[in-house]
Amino acid sequence: MSKLDTILASNDEIEIIEAIGTIIWGKKQEEDSLTEGETAFVLIDIFEGAMQEGGFQYFFENETGNFAREIVDAYKKIGAPKTANIIAKAIGLFGINNYHDAFDKRIATISKLDEKVLSGWEDLDEIFFNDEQEEDVVALIVTYIRNHKTEFPS
Repeated sequence: MSKLDTILASNDEIEIIEAIGTIIWGKKQEEDSLTEGETAFVLIDIFEGAMQEGGFQYFFENETGNFAREIVDAYKKIGAPKTANIIAKAIGLFGINNYHDAFDKRIATISKLDEKVLSGWEDLDEIFFNDEQEEDVVALIVTYIRNHKTEFPS
């Protein structure tokens, strides 16, 4: 039985996520190359951490916001379209062509945004934290890993 199979044999989804996360983050420190599935895992982990720190404003005002579009794709990949849509709406509040992946440009744009955008992000924070219960992201990630084991070599 492989290390991955041993981890996935657990019934505790949080334990699975933590064990897989330890492997992926360890791999990330040793080498720069991650599989598509591992990359999605890391992006979701980064986003969830930023949201816990301070919501969308915190997310966009830090380097984590550099990966907003990729994070939307990661949530779609694991089967969480509602969460992906919330993030897409947060990006959309920048206005057409005003969101920038580049940190400095994004910060300059944020400094010019009006209060409606910041209020919109706060509204989306509430939706994210309430609707996240509708999409069990942890369960979706575990299911994704189980169904795509080749993307999570251990």
